Amino acid sequence: MPASRKRVSDDVMTRVSKAIDALAADQSAPRTKRQIEILSGLGHDAVARAFRQDAAESDNPHRLNEKLNRLIAPLGTSRRSPAAEEKYQDKQKIVELKQQVSELNRQLDRYAMTLFAVYLADNPSAEASRAVSIRRHRQQRH
Repeated sequence: MPASRKRVSDDVMTRVSKAIDALAADQSAPRTKRQIEILSGLGHDAVARAFRQDAAESDNPHRLNEKLNRLIAPLGTSRRSPAAEEKYQDKQKIVELKQQVSELNRQLDRYAMTLFAVYLADNPSAEASRAVSIRRHRQQRH
């Protein structure tokens, strides 16, 4: 025989609901159930039971799971606060731009070497005469 689940009071459901509303208003707060515990002043068990009870009852007026999912949905699977998510996205963009700059610098180096080689080939001078072509041996001076 399955054990019956301990039900939470309407006061607990209201406190959890208000904590979710407070999360929605605070852009810097993480979107986690742990943060709901902190804001509501309730323990982990009470908050977990409230969400479980809300999921099991279709006629529950608080709709805790629905409210939390709406709050988290714009952020995707991340449970960061909007401010933390924006900071994370900025860091990711910086990494991508650094990689792009690095590739452009390598490309610029290749172009510069090519231009210098063309310059040396077109302008023979005393300095250029000492340049040794690739795969050619230098003449030995005695």
